[in-house]
Amino acid sequence: MKLIRTIIVSLLLTVSLPAVSIDLDSLTERIDQIIYEELPEGTDIALMVYDLTNDTTLYAYREKIMCRPASVQKVITSVTALSSLGSDYMFKTTLKTQGTIGNDSVLKGNLYLVGGLDPALNEHELRRMVGDLKKAGINRIDGTLYADVSIMDTMYWATGWCWDDAPASFQPYISPLMVHQGFVGVEVKPTSKGKAPQVNIYPANTHIKVVNKSLTLCDTLGPLTITRDWMHNDNTIIIEGNCRRRQSTDLSVVGSADFTFALLRQYLDEAGISYGKYDWGRCPVMGRELSVVSHDLPSIVKEALKESNNLYAEAMFLQTGRLQYPREIKFKDAAKYLQNFVSRKFGMFSASFNIVDGSGLSMYDMCSPQFMVDMLSLIYKDQDLFKIMYKSLPISGVDGTLKTRLGNKTTLNKVHAKTGSVTGSCTLAGYIHTADGRDLAFCIMNEGAIKMPPSRSVQDKICTVLCEIGLK
Repeated sequence: MKLIRTIIVSLLLTVSLPAVSIDLDSLTERIDQIIYEELPEGTDIALMVYDLTNDTTLYAYREKIMCRPASVQKVITSVTALSSLGSDYMFKTTLKTQGTIGNDSVLKGNLYLVGGLDPALNEHELRRMVGDLKKAGINRIDGTLYADVSIMDTMYWATGWCWDDAPASFQPYISPLMVHQGFVGVEVKPTSKGKAPQVNIYPANTHIKVVNKSLTLCDTLGPLTITRDWMHNDNTIIIEGNCRRRQSTDLSVVGSADFTFALLRQYLDEAGISYGKYDWGRCPVMGRELSVVSHDLPSIVKEALKESNNLYAEAMFLQTGRLQYPREIKFKDAAKYLQNFVSRKFGMFSASFNIVDGSGLSMYDMCSPQFMVDMLSLIYKDQDLFKIMYKSLPISGVDGTLKTRLGNKTTLNKVHAKTGSVTGSCTLAGYIHTADGRDLAFCIMNEGAIKMPPSRSVQDKICTVLCEIGLK
């Protein structure tokens, strides 16, 4: 089949195809030609394009081949979360107690910081929670300060994640308490020649240790490096080399819950709220709220899709899995729930996809272009769901991970799609609005892609052809 296609395309190369104008008769030839001429050597491609307006397949090539979806996996996660949790679902972090506040400004009882897998919790909101305690008249806690992370087990990574990605902010240590998205920003600024550069950590804290072995403008040293002791699973940040100019990076924090709990204690100290012991423990069911921070599911979906945020996707993944495993969710349980939910709710054949995590980081996530197009078609038929998903996807030439792609006159604002890239896979899936006003669902999966730009170029050229349908 591939040999026949190659022969046909070789003959087509002798035909002078129009540079811009395109109709449905020439669509297959144009895409075939792009694949034949532009596909990087040593790589492969699988794709499918479906006309949602006319309910017909426009193009398909190896569409049933199972591929790694990379971050296109986030589309599956987002749809499942919206369908099962509901668009009004809120991710919450709370301060709770069963105690009472006396006239002496003492909370007589324990205070619990209860984690709710909220990926959007930031340090300013954590400070605001401490401020709420002050407003409630609390200056001292006559009890134990607890952090409650009991809704999840202690496994902070999914199966198939790469261990050497550990220091990177895109692979956080998942926890029910994750302030600042589970990472810290590190800034290194030169001072006087031969002196140690200035190091700033964001958010500022006393939990993370810094070992600064670098010097300012010292040419005998190698290039500046900023990392943490990830080989020993330690949070010590190590800075070495020659600091010639300001440099910064983001590093994941080992133990997101430990970091969040440490920041809370730091903010309590700064606010003048004293406490005795602190520990880990489960909050009583009847605990009343003293403060709450919450973020709605659509905003979580938007960040996961627009910016391809792995933490946000995994938070949705685990939170959705808690519908069946409410007491202590595990990655494997969430994967089982989503696999069954997608099969049952959307009627997908379970052998046509494999869900291991929510973000697409796992080496074991698999699906086909046909599966993704079927999923996108089902989303399109549910207008409430489609409205949220469509505005949450990156827009060509406008925002998210497509901000710098497909920005020409023909494609600008015409492609709403999720990008995906891990070593060996480069993917793109979503919707296209054509020149003649029809809506398309498409999925392109490049396999064997080590360098992403050549594969993205192929994807962009195919999308351009699709956008030109009906253009005269």
